Amino acid sequence: MAGWGKLSFLVLPALALLLGAGSAVPASAESVLERVARTGVLNAGTRDHIRPFAYRDADGAFVGFSVDIIHAIHAALERQTGRSIKLEIAQVDAQSRIAKVADGTLDITCDIASKTWARDEVIDFSLTIFFNGTRILTERQFGLAGVSALQNKRIGVIANSSTITVMRRILPSAEIVPFADMNAAMAALEAGELDGISNISIILRGLQRRASQPGRYIVLPRADYLNAEPMACILPQNDSPWRDFVDHTLVRLMSGVEEYRGPYFDIYQKWFGPDGDLHYPLSQDAIRHFDQIRSWIDD
Repeated sequence: MAGWGKLSFLVLPALALLLGAGSAVPASAESVLERVARTGVLNAGTRDHIRPFAYRDADGAFVGFSVDIIHAIHAALERQTGRSIKLEIAQVDAQSRIAKVADGTLDITCDIASKTWARDEVIDFSLTIFFNGTRILTERQFGLAGVSALQNKRIGVIANSSTITVMRRILPSAEIVPFADMNAAMAALEAGELDGISNISIILRGLQRRASQPGRYIVLPRADYLNAEPMACILPQNDSPWRDFVDHTLVRLMSGVEEYRGPYFDIYQKWFGPDGDLHYPLSQDAIRHFDQIRSWIDD
């Protein structure tokens, strides 16, 4: 019951929503677990312009932190089923990743999907795979005056992303400009076509690092988030066996993370450690969040 105390504030509202919707999958429907065991194929998806979470290497293969999470789930599936499972990874964007899981084309997508109730109406989420928060990258002339200086300014975001909702709440008079990917948004910022771009902090840090003049920009707010973002993999709605399997796999991966060790920490260090693609030390806020979701009692 110790785990229930920490999770009930999330579980009870979700349960109420589910019961009220009356949209449960029939008991006879085949779970992803059953279908993968039968066919030997896992269909996954990720994006290709959110380095170091997911992008293509020189050979065109998907790599990154979120891709390694997919590979860990794939490996756990092979152990569970006792057979070889073919992993197919397809490219998705911020909108199609939800639609393709909802219609059964994909079994799972992992990149940097934030949990929202609107999305939860058509898909389900796994436990958190990465914890960060929304911020804004802007020029220092605005940054020194704070977030409020960006009212009535042009802010670039990913089209169909949850960042749009955050920006409309924080900067209601700002002009929100959608882009297909953050590289295009950053190019517009550097060209003077935007006054800022918004995403999770770690993505903005990577874009700032790769800018032609990194010192020209600043991330706001300096010491906090505009909105905390627990990010998760996207799963088919109401497929409890598959969701439970993915969540159990993630909990086992996170074993030891509070002591800066274990499988999850190794993956994190590979991409965000001192020798990783983008140095971004695992924060105490993230560790506390992971510790809470790991509070299930493992029989």
